[in-house]
Amino acid sequence: MWGNQADLAFRMSVDAEGAAAGLVTGDSLLFWSLFDAPGPVHLVADNSAGELAADLVLVDHLLTTGRADRVVLHVKPTPYYVSDATPADVLGVLRHLIELAGEVGAIGRRVWDGLRAGRIEVRDHPFFCAPLDYRGMPYDLREEFASASVTIMKGDLNYRRLVGDRYWPPTTSFVDVTSYFPGPVVALRVLKSEVVVGLDEATAATLDKTGDAWRTSGSYALIQAARPV
Repeated sequence: MWGNQADLAFRMSVDAEGAAAGLVTGDSLLFWSLFDAPGPVHLVADNSAGELAADLVLVDHLLTTGRADRVVLHVKPTPYYVSDATPADVLGVLRHLIELAGEVGAIGRRVWDGLRAGRIEVRDHPFFCAPLDYRGMPYDLREEFASASVTIMKGDLNYRRLVGDRYWPPTTSFVDVTSYFPGPVVALRVLKSEVVVGLDEATAATLDKTGDAWRTSGSYALIQAARPV
């Protein structure tokens, strides 16, 4: 999640010191329970470079721990924003990881082997470059997400497209605004824009009282999950 700090709009490196204090909402029990269902895990990536490296580590963790038997990694066919991840970036970051020593290199080699074996698939649907939120996703992409055990949405833009890019009251229900989504969905996001839902009243009030630009500073993050009723 904290890898989402690393993009060209904020910073090129990740500083997760004090990460727990910066997590404004998160339900780890619900998060991990979503991986019990059959079907592939879909991960919709955001930025390239350091964040994409973190995404590949997550992919490796899901496969090696048995929480997924197959992962579909969605990237953009071309950058919607300058730092967006594309298929070429996946290969570039992966080659870099493989060249490193120790566990990082081992992760890179396992992911490479997973791609060759078909346990990991990279897709670049043109919808990810469309100026629409996920309510407007085409039928074929909807069917892909419907077949997933869980879809993980990374980053600020994917979050805005998931919940709707508007100034919601922060206590608006995440479950309600994502009820249209065709399968279980998780948002992993560092706050970099005004859009936020799913906070309890006490947390929202505490953050407002700090006087910080907590919605846009990139210092706070959230983990939110929902499954169809």
